[in-house]
Amino acid sequence: MIRLLFALVMVALIANANAQYDRPDLNQFRERVAISIQSHDDIQRLINAEIDLDYCSDSDGKTVYAYATPEEVKVIEYLGYTSKPAPTEIGRDAADASYHTYDTLTSDLKAFETAYPNLAMVKALGQSVDNRTIWALKISDNVTVDEAEPEVKYVSTMHGDEVVGQEMVIKLADLLLKGYGTDPRLTALVNDLEIWIVPNMNPDGTANKRRYNSNWVDLNRNFPDPQKPDVNTPNGKAIEVQHMMKFTGEHNFCLSLNFHGGAVVANYLWDTMPGDVPDIQMVKFLALGYSKLNAPMYNSSSFSQGITNGYAWYEVNGGMQDWNYYWYNDMDFTIEISQTKWPDASTLSKYWDDNRESLLWFLAQARRGIHGVIRDQATKKPIAGAQVKVTQIAKAVVSSTINGDYHKILSKGIYTVQVTAPGYADRTVSNVEVKDTDTQFTILDIELAPSK
Repeated sequence: MIRLLFALVMVALIANANAQYDRPDLNQFRERVAISIQSHDDIQRLINAEIDLDYCSDSDGKTVYAYATPEEVKVIEYLGYTSKPAPTEIGRDAADASYHTYDTLTSDLKAFETAYPNLAMVKALGQSVDNRTIWALKISDNVTVDEAEPEVKYVSTMHGDEVVGQEMVIKLADLLLKGYGTDPRLTALVNDLEIWIVPNMNPDGTANKRRYNSNWVDLNRNFPDPQKPDVNTPNGKAIEVQHMMKFTGEHNFCLSLNFHGGAVVANYLWDTMPGDVPDIQMVKFLALGYSKLNAPMYNSSSFSQGITNGYAWYEVNGGMQDWNYYWYNDMDFTIEISQTKWPDASTLSKYWDDNRESLLWFLAQARRGIHGVIRDQATKKPIAGAQVKVTQIAKAVVSSTINGDYHKILSKGIYTVQVTAPGYADRTVSNVEVKDTDTQFTILDIELAPSK
């Protein structure tokens, strides 16, 4: 009887907490709390109770963090856990001036465009809840042209209080643009790729120094989830998520990074469910490659070699990296870049030293694998939407709308490639050799004949 009463109380509390989730009068009291746990199973119990975990374990592995309203704190306590307010992770006010504000970020991005008109172009993805523009910066040698090149995307600060990544990608943009034409390595990256940088996906959250957008939505829990595969729609999503979904759908990204804070680790697919993704060999290679060049990450005492499978760490539903891969064949990684979310600005130079080579190395990996254009055999016109599948890997990629180009990131090996497109006969190409290099492309252009 006691167990039954306890269960009824729990159901009522959870239902009430979830029903109140969108009420501003409750959400304004949402705070970061530290929860004492005994094992990894406790993390799943908290997730099942819809507690918004921001997992970051202390060295003993017995503490996790969450963002909770007062009613959700009661749920945590009824589940049998103890919690307490977590210390602030906002740097000293005196140091915050070294971080970009919305205004200085806007002016600096536009200054890139002005100073390097042939290499840099600023694009407005849309407005946030509070009418701040979400900016994207494109860097490429023919920046106003959509070329048949691999597209790579770096996105930061979808959690508004996780700001180190924002500063890193701005420094990266500055490095690439200033080094073009003088540094052969940087010049080649800009010539070979279309690089897109979104420094801050949640400008309202940063302005308010909090995780959520201005409607108290966690943007990294708001994307369509692969466990609901028939629902890839922006309907009902946060406006910032809608903008990112539209932006991604307009492009053909093959590699992406999204930057967070609260740990130091390279997190790889999946986040939402157990099991390996079809491209698991390359996914692990890329995660480890980023970590190896970042000494604090690789030498982590919490994560072996500085990498982790997302679900094995803790389950995230509605995350951006899973959405990118599942629906758009874009291998996306969550890079937890700083143990403190908003550290004193005096530490930014050290973070740049730790991450600079990793950021550049990851860009170069877009050259790996096979790349080409799918064309009509008779007209030589590009074919959009062709499925290009390596038979050894179940996940296909798709040729782009404008140029018919495709890009499949692969490890060294010999592969069989199958191409299908509506209205055309299937085509198979055997014995395609991919070499172990990130400095040159393996080109495989394919022509399709109309089906009879």
